[in-house]
Amino acid sequence: MRLILAILLSLLLVSCGAGVDENRANEADSVVSDSLLADSLVSDTSVVTLSRMKADSIRFRLTHHYTDNFNFCVESDSLQLIPLEGDAHKDTFMVVEGDLLVVAAIRVIPAQDADTVWVKVARDQYTMGWVVEDVLLANTVPDDHISKAIHCLSGSRGVWMSLIVVFGVVGFFLRRVRQRKLQVLQFDEMDSVYPFLFIINVALVASLYASVQNFVPEFWQEFYFNPTLNPFQLPPIMAALVVLVWTMVILAVAVLDEVYHHFYIVQALGYLVELLGLAMLVYLVVSWTTLYLVGYVLLPLLIFLVLWIYFRHVRCKYICGECGQPLRRKGVCANCGAENA
Repeated sequence: MRLILAILLSLLLVSCGAGVDENRANEADSVVSDSLLADSLVSDTSVVTLSRMKADSIRFRLTHHYTDNFNFCVESDSLQLIPLEGDAHKDTFMVVEGDLLVVAAIRVIPAQDADTVWVKVARDQYTMGWVVEDVLLANTVPDDHISKAIHCLSGSRGVWMSLIVVFGVVGFFLRRVRQRKLQVLQFDEMDSVYPFLFIINVALVASLYASVQNFVPEFWQEFYFNPTLNPFQLPPIMAALVVLVWTMVILAVAVLDEVYHHFYIVQALGYLVELLGLAMLVYLVVSWTTLYLVGYVLLPLLIFLVLWIYFRHVRCKYICGECGQPLRRKGVCANCGAENA
């Protein structure tokens, strides 16, 4: 029943994501399809109606993932906008944290070493100016809730990941001291497959995310600037990553439901903290090793180990004939004391 509810919840979440991102359908095309479009437009000399400025705009959109009329939100304390030659505004302006900026123009200044990209942004019709692209991107974030969440998590990644691992270690020792035994892992506390599926899902997310960073980082950049929760609007590898993230959320809800029905509040908190710490440790190990290609060997071994532990030590094969309580082995039922031969 819970599995059916989980599937229904996943379909509901995907449909919600599609509804939220419907207004982005034209902007969130895949990098591959955009690239093919640009090549056909730029290289086809028969398309006489396409101006050089439009072709440059398409190229810039493909390589920098944003273009005119794109919205940024200032994240730093302040950002200085300066005038350039030919501007009607001759004053220098300061925008502060929380201000919304729109890209009004883009100018690429050629140089021997590397071209310099200047971006003209405007807060309103009276406050506008130019800023170097590197400075703009370092002090702003795309004006989208998903982009802001990615920016926040990426900026403090080391801190919160380390805190989760530390909390997991603390939870482990507190639970073991309270139970007066230092068994390394207690897999038989709860007869549920969801914690094990959650660990496997975290490992898959870590491996796929590291693979994207390794081989197609431009796909992640495109997703950062134009995010969507609808996997049908993304390239296959990014769609798989989004689906895995949705699955991780659903499995987390399933784990919470199982813990609620098996433990009291103190035991539940300890179990969840320990599970999160273990999941974060798995994420760090798999993602780091995948960057060096070792993770592709480690991942199937980890999945096999997790499944072996579940089927060997956790899954209940029998049911008490007297009270119906699940049993891992034949013998005396711990619930009613009946003998099960």
